[in-house]
Amino acid sequence: MMHSYVLYKYSSRRLIGSTTRIIPKENLPATAYKPEIVEKNKYDEWEKKGMFEAKLNRKKPSFSVVLPPPNVTGKLHLGHALSSTIQDVIMRRLRSMGESVLWLPGIDHAGIATQSVVEKYLKTKQNISRHDIGREKFNREVWKWKEIHGNTISQQLRMLGCSLDWSREVFTMSESHTKAVNTAFIELFKKGLIYRRKTLVNWSNALKSTVSDIEVENKVIDKPIDLMLPGYTKVVKFGLIYNFAYKVHDSNEEIVVSTTMPETMLGDTAIAVHPEDERYRHLRGKKVLHPFRTTTIPIIFDNFVDMKFGTGAVKITPAHSKIDYEVSRHHNLPILQVINEDGVMENSGKFDGIRKYDCREKLVESLDNMGLLKSVIPHQMTLPICSRSGDVIEYLPKEQWFISCSKLNEKARQVVEDNRLIIEPEKFVKNWINWTSDNRDWCISRQLWWGHQIPAYKCTADKNLVWIAAIDEQSAKLEASKYLRTVPEEVSTERDTDVLDTWFSSGIYPFATLGWPNHRKEDYRKFYPLSLMVTGHDILGFWVHRMVMLGIELTAQLPFKKVLLHGIICDSKGAKMSKSKGNVIDPMDIINGISIDGLKQKATAMHKDGILNQDELKKAISYHKSSFSSTNGIPECGVDALRFTLLSNDVKSHFVSFDVYQCHANKLFCNKIWQSIKYTQLCYEKLKNADEEITTRDLTYFDKWILSRLSTMVEIVNKSLDGYDFHLATKSLRTLIYNEFCDVYLEATKPGFDGDEFKIGFAHAHTLSAVLNTSLRCLSPFMIYLTDAVVPKIPGFEHNIIHNFNDCDKDFFDFPKSTDFEIWKDPDFEKQVNKLLNTMFLIREVKGFYSIPNKIKSNIFIKTSDEKLKADLENNKKIIQHLSKTGDIIINENINKKVLNVILDKDTEINVEITSDVESTISAAKEKLQKKINKMEDNLLKFEAKLSSNHYINTVSDLNQELDKEKLLLKKEELKRLRRLI
Repeated sequence: MMHSYVLYKYSSRRLIGSTTRIIPKENLPATAYKPEIVEKNKYDEWEKKGMFEAKLNRKKPSFSVVLPPPNVTGKLHLGHALSSTIQDVIMRRLRSMGESVLWLPGIDHAGIATQSVVEKYLKTKQNISRHDIGREKFNREVWKWKEIHGNTISQQLRMLGCSLDWSREVFTMSESHTKAVNTAFIELFKKGLIYRRKTLVNWSNALKSTVSDIEVENKVIDKPIDLMLPGYTKVVKFGLIYNFAYKVHDSNEEIVVSTTMPETMLGDTAIAVHPEDERYRHLRGKKVLHPFRTTTIPIIFDNFVDMKFGTGAVKITPAHSKIDYEVSRHHNLPILQVINEDGVMENSGKFDGIRKYDCREKLVESLDNMGLLKSVIPHQMTLPICSRSGDVIEYLPKEQWFISCSKLNEKARQVVEDNRLIIEPEKFVKNWINWTSDNRDWCISRQLWWGHQIPAYKCTADKNLVWIAAIDEQSAKLEASKYLRTVPEEVSTERDTDVLDTWFSSGIYPFATLGWPNHRKEDYRKFYPLSLMVTGHDILGFWVHRMVMLGIELTAQLPFKKVLLHGIICDSKGAKMSKSKGNVIDPMDIINGISIDGLKQKATAMHKDGILNQDELKKAISYHKSSFSSTNGIPECGVDALRFTLLSNDVKSHFVSFDVYQCHANKLFCNKIWQSIKYTQLCYEKLKNADEEITTRDLTYFDKWILSRLSTMVEIVNKSLDGYDFHLATKSLRTLIYNEFCDVYLEATKPGFDGDEFKIGFAHAHTLSAVLNTSLRCLSPFMIYLTDAVVPKIPGFEHNIIHNFNDCDKDFFDFPKSTDFEIWKDPDFEKQVNKLLNTMFLIREVKGFYSIPNKIKSNIFIKTSDEKLKADLENNKKIIQHLSKTGDIIINENINKKVLNVILDKDTEINVEITSDVESTISAAKEKLQKKINKMEDNLLKFEAKLSSNHYINTVSDLNQELDKEKLLLKKEELKRLRRLI
């Protein structure tokens, strides 16, 4: 029910609209929206004013988030833009609602990536390697590079409008963070959770370091393929399986085994078969001859062997296979390393000193000459590739530091099961349970120079040795003397030269950035634990998992209360963006625009810099041509359109699709808003000399309708943002502002402003100001630059009869609350107005389809038994005529003209007068329409059959299935609209 009293939160007295003065506003500076003008220098102004600095106020509720730290080598990509925009919208809204907000920025030192970049930089600029200058000088060079080149992404985040508290910016190699990393390592060591042992690790020959599982890409090879690898001058063939025989000792028998890596047979220390395999039972206790070592190796029996695969016999190479390593431990097999850290053969007799893949050729030739090679055939395989170097990963035995994860995992799993840690969307809880059920220990040491050097010392006295974690050499000697039973002066120390895995530093990031281990630091006490962690679901196990494990263990608290996981960015067709597909789009190109030639030049430059290989370059150029040729490149969209588009998709989906053309459409939406402000300013200008006293009782039919729609929008936006359903908020905002306010309500006010009844004009003016102020404040966390520019320009009254807004000169616009506008909500009235609008829309559809021009003011004959619709048509005739660009609207009278007849619903039919100018085209248009309907019906049947087929359901990605379902609904709606035009 629409209330007629005045809503004014500061006083209970009734207000008279025009007896309070109109507040004039400065006009917008340009005739149309231009993002380069609107965005220019604005962020610098905000930062200078300290708008985003967190204020320590214990009287206000606090909300804290840390930005997942991008790599110091990084540049903004759409994944960063998505994650950052999600966080920025959350933080801006909460600030505008009065909360004490901290959004902490930081940069990750990115050990492997940064070392690789600086090594390449030194090679290119000075033709030197890190080994030429030594560790200390190399690290100084890295710091120099960081100061010159390491702030690119920070500046790009500013350009994107991210409201981060830059006064607290963190770098993970800073003195304070290094102290926290060392403290964490030492504490975990003292608790017995960090230990040192020899085991197999992921080794990159190119990097000369171990790498984490996240840096290993498992490349599936379906057929033989030639790959060029670092350090080789010719291609290496993969996708083959080599079958060769071992001769049984003291027998004429032989056992055939299979491998995709024949060179590793030089490190074989056993042949394994299944205990129940009848073919090999008689060989229990037997051995086979190793053809290149003139020694025997045992035949062992183990249940892990698959009897149905190949010959049922498996070679065991403990030093170069993680599975074989575990088998060797159960059977006490020796571990023979035959590939060293340079990828060169060792302990291999005549093959010593030969590079691994060169050895492969010679070894296969030798096996063939000895009559042991049985066949070489194509075979599907999975090749572990180092994502940093493109090298093939080796598995090598190496003494490393590990964190024992079983107890930590148990605690991490329990907090989710007990709902103390909330993971959104909930579907990822099962992934969490899987991660925390995998009790493999975490290798945390890396053989790099750039990073946090491990605070551990090898302490010796006589022939005794102990490893001690300590903050310095003296502390290590003192602690070691207790174990070595000697005085500290007798202890020799050598600091471990390895550095810690970057993920270890990142794992303590949420509390280290706030001052830990200083628990008394004000930031730590106020803002820890964090309120929320926002990141991509793809690093749930690699980063979120480790933050929770280390946070619980080192601070006795969860590092954050909730995790919001967003999807991975895809192109408009649902394909994941990657260099290998050529479909990566630079956010800067979307913001600024770029020609098709510019895209080609940029890709070519990236190829010259080694960022893209030749194949990736070709795919990128092909993608640009197929996707952007029609518009000669990517049109300029601006920051606001980019942000709004990113959050127009469900970010909780597994994949988040991005469409450049949707982004450009949102730039046009920005211009629509711009023009609506200019229109409102013009309308207020018409009223400046008028004088009318009005109350809310004077609001018109369409004023009340748009206020009800506004109330619904405010409710949806608040509810959606509370639940992180940003796509529902953006949809509601766009629907209200673009479709209902600009396309309908603004047009509906023109007769009122152009007429002589100033009371109607004043009612419209109050409504225009209230709707614009409210909707654009709801929009402001998404479109930050546009709203900052236009909200202060919205004209208004000293007291608005609908709602009074706080001064726009504040740092942040107050975010509208649902309760402020619920008084205007009237769902029944909305339904009533919708029927009137549907009548108008159908008239426009008929005119448009049958090419009846607006200059021909065709009369409209409406027959209806709906009394409310009849009354609404009569009371709003001028407005409907204006909106539909028609002549007279005649209701329930006899028709003596030639007309086109269409049905609105069971109560109402609409007849559009046909003049002689268009009569001749009607028949042809109807025939064309029927053909179109028939074709659409056939296509829909085929499309529905495709979507319900088992092949489609089992092979098409979830994202594409969702997109296809949306297409189906849209096609059905279009068919429904076309059918009613016949």
